[in-house]
Amino acid sequence: MHSWVLKSEPDSFGIDHLIAAKNQSTLWDGVRNYMARNNLQAMCVGDRAYFYHSSCKVPGIVGEMQVVATAMPDTTQFDTESHYFDRKSTPEHPLWYAPQLKFVKKYNLVLSRDILEAAGLGDSKIFKSFRLSVIPLTAKEAKIIEKLVASAGKNE
Repeated sequence: MHSWVLKSEPDSFGIDHLIAAKNQSTLWDGVRNYMARNNLQAMCVGDRAYFYHSSCKVPGIVGEMQVVATAMPDTTQFDTESHYFDRKSTPEHPLWYAPQLKFVKKYNLVLSRDILEAAGLGDSKIFKSFRLSVIPLTAKEAKIIEKLVASAGKNE
């Protein structure tokens, strides 16, 4: 099992949108960065994904998701009415993919940049790859986040 950080702006699609979605599940669509796309395609059923709110007052990890289906062609790339339409992509040769993710847990505390950096994640790709919205975590990084989540749960 691998762990990932998936970033999204809470005004566009935040963890509360995921909670309100049918079956608390969504295709993680609309990603238009090749490195992020490759990361989405590398996700396996059962992988853990941390939901990171970006471009907001307090950016940080706000909850967990789980990959419930591997990446499939992102249908928004074919929809001419979609903001994510890509004229270079065809159903026969899709360029963009989206895995199915399911809500697991919303945290009572935002694991902010300050908290993550203080825990030893300052050199993580989470902060080194600002423009990348889908980031793989090393096993060590995932353990640090797990410990932060566990200790935050004890303080509730």
